[in-house]
Amino acid sequence: MLEWMPAVYTLLVLAIAGVLDVRSREIPPWYWLVAVAVGLPITVAVYRGDLGVLIAYQVLSLVVVIPSYIMYRYCMLGGADVLAFLVIAILSPVRPGSIIPLLYLAVLYAVAPAIAYHLYSAWIACNGFKVGCMSRMKFKVKVRTIVEDPRFKWWLVDVKGECSVEGDPRALALKAGQGDLDAYIDATPGHPYVAHLAIGYLVAIAIGDRPILELVTALAKLV
Repeated sequence: MLEWMPAVYTLLVLAIAGVLDVRSREIPPWYWLVAVAVGLPITVAVYRGDLGVLIAYQVLSLVVVIPSYIMYRYCMLGGADVLAFLVIAILSPVRPGSIIPLLYLAVLYAVAPAIAYHLYSAWIACNGFKVGCMSRMKFKVKVRTIVEDPRFKWWLVDVKGECSVEGDPRALALKAGQGDLDAYIDATPGHPYVAHLAIGYLVAIAIGDRPILELVTALAKLV
């Protein structure tokens, strides 16, 4: 039972962060720092007899963390998303009974809620179920909609020279539309990715890597 403590603690950290992400799209950096300060002694205590395994999986997790940081520097990902990856990599890099690093599994299983959220956002932007419209990644949205409709509060607005991930969507919308509330601008749904990741992490803890390994084995047999 003790071997599950790092995973359970990390799940609690991600769950709280996910709620903050959904509500405000902001998670203070100190939150992650405190989470690591409290959780790392727990992780080290649990793996004190297998520190080599712990470090190996932490290093393997950098395969996700490092590219995510590069994406953050190019304004393609939020800072909280990178810190969430880092927290998983440090505190709970491996699930008991699994081979694949837990961060890999969490990211993979987070795809489903991310797709669901995008379809929901597309349904709103398209004013109903319209396949042609909903298949887009970007949508033409009125500035007024971004500014006044709470459902579009966290959408990302394309403005040259501005970081849409970190900027205020309403201010960016007004800038992109040059102050014209009835102008149409390009916008994309702003995902609460930490919330997606929390769901993916929960699924990863629950089912582990068995479905992935079974799929790989089945594909290998076909080849």
